[in-house]
Amino acid sequence: MMENVSITYVTPEQFGYIDRGILKWQGMLLADQTDALKRDENEPAEIKPKEEMTEVEISEVLHKAFLNDAPIAIQANTMRNGSYYKDVLCKVAGYGGGKINLDVIDGRKTNCAIDQIRNIEFMDVSDWYDKRK
Repeated sequence: MMENVSITYVTPEQFGYIDRGILKWQGMLLADQTDALKRDENEPAEIKPKEEMTEVEISEVLHKAFLNDAPIAIQANTMRNGSYYKDVLCKVAGYGGGKINLDVIDGRKTNCAIDQIRNIEFMDVSDWYDKRK
């Protein structure tokens, strides 16, 4: 018979392991979700063309936007798969070397030539500051 038998239970926590439970799966789900969101962003929605503006009209808006530090939305004069790209939400940072320097809402800096712009319009200032992170 087994009279003086003692059972010792050892848990992984006693050896320093900390079980994060469901947290350990969030990283994998988040990566999958992020990949899916990137795929969705890369698939362009049907973006309608805006009215094509003349270079003089575009220049006037760019000049006013630069002087007032006002945010603008630029539709590029470029198509992909029969659809225009999303508007570039930006501010005019300056002009040099035949290029317009832009500060994009997501923090990037870029530039473009005036003939690459199809349409330009002023944004609501509150939209600029609400979306900028």
